[in-house]
Amino acid sequence: MVMLGFPRRIIYNEDAPRALLELLSHRGSKAVLIVTDNRLVSASWFKDILEALSGSGIRYCVYSNVEPEPGMEVGDQVASAARKCGADAIIAVGGGSVIDAAKAGAVKLVNPSIRLDSIAPFVDLGLEGSRITLVAIPTTSGSGSDASYGIVLSRIGESGREKVAVGSYEVIPYASILDPSIPAGMPRSLTIATGVDVLAHSLESLVSTGSNPLSDALAVKAAEIVFTRLPRIVEDPGDLEARAEMHLAATMAGMAFTNSGLGLAHAIAHPLGARLGTHHGATVGVVLPHVVRFNYSNSQARAKYEYLKSILEAVAGLPRRETLVSHIEWLYDRIGQPYRISKLTGISREEYLEVSRIVAEEALRDPDIAFNPIIPTPEEIEGILRSMY
Repeated sequence: MVMLGFPRRIIYNEDAPRALLELLSHRGSKAVLIVTDNRLVSASWFKDILEALSGSGIRYCVYSNVEPEPGMEVGDQVASAARKCGADAIIAVGGGSVIDAAKAGAVKLVNPSIRLDSIAPFVDLGLEGSRITLVAIPTTSGSGSDASYGIVLSRIGESGREKVAVGSYEVIPYASILDPSIPAGMPRSLTIATGVDVLAHSLESLVSTGSNPLSDALAVKAAEIVFTRLPRIVEDPGDLEARAEMHLAATMAGMAFTNSGLGLAHAIAHPLGARLGTHHGATVGVVLPHVVRFNYSNSQARAKYEYLKSILEAVAGLPRRETLVSHIEWLYDRIGQPYRISKLTGISREEYLEVSRIVAEEALRDPDIAFNPIIPTPEEIEGILRSMY
């Protein structure tokens, strides 16, 4: 049996205030908790959302304390804020960390006793039968969390901060509102990092052992958009047509990996980013071409990589190149995304090799590794990590 899950609504290329009011009116919402971070509350478009809610008579509260890579405690904090507000809807306005915090808060609001690290696809959370409406308004074009069943949080483990990824179809937001004017304000570095995150989601979904025809279609089209549109918005941030397509591609890739699984690049990037304190998108971007090269030895993965390569060359008009890895490296050179750790951070080789041994052990415990077309040995992971420096 293949079980697929998607948002009930995807509202694309519409201004966020109007789309949100129509959605909340349809749901009969009376009070909402907006979950965001302190950087966004001063944005003019964020104030427009609040003014629209006030004008409609919908009561709102704002929780704006979400930090990057939020800890497990954020679930209880968001749930507490929602209870005080009497909220019947939780609106996540932000990037992946904010949306994950809102998902965790919705779970703890409905099921206060559950441990967030125990969430799994077949654990009943109680969200589907609840009155809570979860809505995502992504402000970056990357995480895909607005359409995914995943929650990525962090905690302090025996050897330092570590990421914990859990998932349930019940935490897929009811709706995703994609307003491309919002990510148009992203700085260049964030545009690049979130864009290569979309590519990683697409390519990992495509060759995942859980892939299927529907996830493949979403993954291939999302990857094509990244290769053809990301360079345009890096070179011209005001290209709203390309920006809108990239914003949609992020959600498409989120839908793809939710219904297929990810793979080794994410299994490595989760602990590596936590150890180095680097942005997830930039980190998984460094890892991605090395994992694609590793996966080429699997015949099924190679066939899918070559299929995407043919689409890029025959349909999207990219020049012919030797492998899909060559296309990735061409894209990175054009947009300024590194594919070596030494270019991403100032870490010395000696320090990095010490970190890489710990990362290799943690990557083997990451749930995403189960979906990779090749299950690597610890020595193979360390080899990939060494080749990345």
